[in-house]
Amino acid sequence: MSRTRIDHVIAELLGTSNKAALTVHELELPSYRYVDVFKSVEHFVSKRDNVRKIETTHTEDLNTIIHGKQDQWQSRKITKASQTPWPTSATEAVFLPLDCFWICPSVAGENRFVIRVRFVQYMQKVKLELACGDKSGGESAANEISTHSVKNSIYRNRVIHLSYESGKKDEYGDVEKAETLQVLFSSIETVDEKNIILSDDQVDLIRRNILDLRLKKDILLNNGVPTHRGVLFHGPPGTGKSFACRYICHVLKDTTCIFATGSVLTQVGALFSLARLLQPAILFIEDADLMFSSRESNMYSTTLGDLMDQMDGLRAQENISVVLTTNDIARLEGALKDRPGRISQCIYMGAPDADLRLRYIQHQLREYDLSNIDLDLLVTESEGTTQAFIKEWLHRSVQIACERLDQASQKAVLGNDDFVVALNEMQQSLDTAGHKIVGFTAPNRG
Repeated sequence: MSRTRIDHVIAELLGTSNKAALTVHELELPSYRYVDVFKSVEHFVSKRDNVRKIETTHTEDLNTIIHGKQDQWQSRKITKASQTPWPTSATEAVFLPLDCFWICPSVAGENRFVIRVRFVQYMQKVKLELACGDKSGGESAANEISTHSVKNSIYRNRVIHLSYESGKKDEYGDVEKAETLQVLFSSIETVDEKNIILSDDQVDLIRRNILDLRLKKDILLNNGVPTHRGVLFHGPPGTGKSFACRYICHVLKDTTCIFATGSVLTQVGALFSLARLLQPAILFIEDADLMFSSRESNMYSTTLGDLMDQMDGLRAQENISVVLTTNDIARLEGALKDRPGRISQCIYMGAPDADLRLRYIQHQLREYDLSNIDLDLLVTESEGTTQAFIKEWLHRSVQIACERLDQASQKAVLGNDDFVVALNEMQQSLDTAGHKIVGFTAPNRG
């Protein structure tokens, strides 16, 4: 018998009569599950002896390879499978074959298995195929691999963001490329307690409505309090909504944080399926008004309905929270923002008051000598501005101070005039609308 064909190798290792008794179980999963499933199969077979691993590529499914007659156009010759990088973090990747078989002969009375993991390119799907002579044993093994892949997912307790690529069809209506939900590791830096510049009221609301639902989960559940809640951050651009989300990610290190915005929001069902898979999880929906605006003017009304259904469908014991952000709360559908149980807490993120501006300025300039700087003047001059404007203003002021330096190793010495020049420059030739564009909402005192 030829050892160069995958079906012949299976027959040789398992025995021809045993091969005929195999029942194939199939599980189809999204493309982003490839690493999870592959590693879980490796874990499963690591507990068995005499396992033969073969990295080879075939277009036929496992059931056809084992039981079917070979098509004249299909080859069963063992051909080395391509190795492709699969990200395992924002900076790392692992190379895995796109098609791999594990053949497990019977040892000490254990069931015989043939397990296959392959990436189906045109479908953008992962297929787990498992053949076993004992039906219940095959189902048990498939469930064990699936459960292990979820529990030990590379995405669990990580910060991830989602991207969506729509499918393509050719002129005959056949699928050229299937739609794909991509799960990507986020490279954003989280914000710790030392760097969080929010008001005490905002921090208290974030703690009670988001953080404590995770940190005190068991206590709350024992007292009948659901551990999921919808929260809406709203306010002008640049006032700390994304900053607050990054702070939440830092505190809840044992929670999967999922960021979604733009076209990926059309896939509401897939977003919540991923959150359920990786719970405890927080789903951050950014710029929610772009997709979930008032139904009277919303061209995505079906998607809006999906979101409300999913939020209503969260069970008390499910560890999933939803955080929405918007720059324009008036645009958001009232059935979302005004209905407790969907959105239970709105948190306004506006232009910071004097005390918060002082804290923010001191934090941003913490590496510089401020003994000759009139901080009260900076606080007064920044009245009505957003945190984003203040940050840009301070960077511009340091840049102006750096123009007096001639060596890279020198540290800039800041003066009051640097801030005055930077502020005047940022307001130069701007009308009232222009001030709003750069985050400056107070009257021009120029």
